[in-house]
Amino acid sequence: MAPKPRLPMPNKSWSFSTLFLVAANLVPLIGVLFYNWDVTLVLGLFWIENLIIGGFNLIKMILVAMRKRAFEPLMLSFFFALHYGFFCIGHGLFLWELLDFGALDYSHSPFGDAYGLIGEGAAILFNIIHLHAPVIYLGLLALVISHFVRFIEHFIVRGGLLSAESKSLMTRPYAQILIMHVGLIVGAMLVEKFGSTIWLLAIIVIFKIVVDLKQMQSRERTEYQGVIKDI
Repeated sequence: MAPKPRLPMPNKSWSFSTLFLVAANLVPLIGVLFYNWDVTLVLGLFWIENLIIGGFNLIKMILVAMRKRAFEPLMLSFFFALHYGFFCIGHGLFLWELLDFGALDYSHSPFGDAYGLIGEGAAILFNIIHLHAPVIYLGLLALVISHFVRFIEHFIVRGGLLSAESKSLMTRPYAQILIMHVGLIVGAMLVEKFGSTIWLLAIIVIFKIVVDLKQMQSRERTEYQGVIKDI
């Protein structure tokens, strides 16, 4: 009988994905403290991160469906894309109105004013990018790299793909971004009341870093236990 493979226990040292996570979050913090990044840029960037999280989770679900060679997991992937997308669009519309961005300009979206709610979500995304280009590209690049490193390290290298199930993946991002959504809304309300002050924006960014680190550590323990059960 072949011996079971031994996986490294999560330890107190930071993983590569954790280091990249902190580095990605330091970009808006440096922007706020030294380069006058305002609330629309910071909160807009964090809202787009929700889409990045959903995109990588969709890739995971598709890979699980390919691993199982089954139709049901593939349909769950499609359902997740719709449900999560509408969830983020609703939050984006609320945030847009709360921060008083103004009327949506559909000329920046490749879909124009078509496709209803999906078209509105696309308009929010491309309006935020257009309003803050090119500086927002630095923040977006940092976030994409951070989540890509996490995807490779935990889902591919450490065997998350071997134990992942479509049903659990479909609900996982909601727990991950719930605090972020609430934090964005509360942060927007505070900014509306006190103004877009440097100290308030810095507190919002620091709060997000702390929450992200706590969630990262919790997910690493959960994923490790899931892989162990599958061995």
